[in-house]
Amino acid sequence: MEKALLATLEGRNAKVGALLINHLVPNRYVHAIGPFVLIDQICPAGSMPGEMPSEAGKHAHPHRGVATFSYILDGEMEYADSHGNRATAKTGDAHWLMSGKGILHEEIPRHTTPGHSLHAIQWWINLPAAIKGQTPVYMFLDQSDFPDLTLPDDAGTAKVLIGHIGNDTSPVPVYNNHFICHLRLNPGAEYTMPVEKRFEYAVFVPAGEAIVNGHKQGSSCLSVFDFGGDEIVFRNENACMVDILLFGGASQHEPFVTEGPFVMSNREEIANAYRDFFEGKYGSITYQDKI
Repeated sequence: MEKALLATLEGRNAKVGALLINHLVPNRYVHAIGPFVLIDQICPAGSMPGEMPSEAGKHAHPHRGVATFSYILDGEMEYADSHGNRATAKTGDAHWLMSGKGILHEEIPRHTTPGHSLHAIQWWINLPAAIKGQTPVYMFLDQSDFPDLTLPDDAGTAKVLIGHIGNDTSPVPVYNNHFICHLRLNPGAEYTMPVEKRFEYAVFVPAGEAIVNGHKQGSSCLSVFDFGGDEIVFRNENACMVDILLFGGASQHEPFVTEGPFVMSNREEIANAYRDFFEGKYGSITYQDKI
């Protein structure tokens, strides 16, 4: 039985520095999808020529109590944090950060190949209360680190970004039974994915369109599904391959508060997070060499 579609929603566009951001979650209808409490599409944009991250941390910002996952659809994104981590993610790569008790980081759009501007998706994943006080951990993930499965009947591929499909498991840690899967459907292909009735699910098509459980899924729109149903049917009626991001997880039962870059269990913890940031407890970012 197919999962019932609850709603298809457009995001809110906003300029953040030189970037155009499509804010998908939260919105007036959806507070979270499983543990995913914020979802942003970084719309295709060029690099910022000659602009390097500054000693003063011009692009730096803190996080606490949340894991961030930035997946690069096209272009390049540089990463640096106050624990000394440095990496550049290219198309198909990702940055994952478990911010724990607090860290400063920055992610800078770059591209070196003409015609390939930055296009990325970032998810914020609420951490369980027991993990919010742990030491931050960063992972750079090369595209080859993710299991990439061939779908039946030459329908396309499924890349496991977070979670698992069968015995194929992503190296990204999972705290809330959450998952992200990148489907690529060939022209004219159809694929039926078995899903959990009790989990929350959403689908996002970053460009082009697909048919999802009989409904047209347009570019840069988010579709959210109801509980119940044990399958989602994807169909590509286009003459070219289409990308589809499927994600979700178990419903959250712990209280949480999101304010600015922090996701904590209550308002007092939010206040403490800001206090520690202003007191410089998250460190600073310095650059010895160009990333």
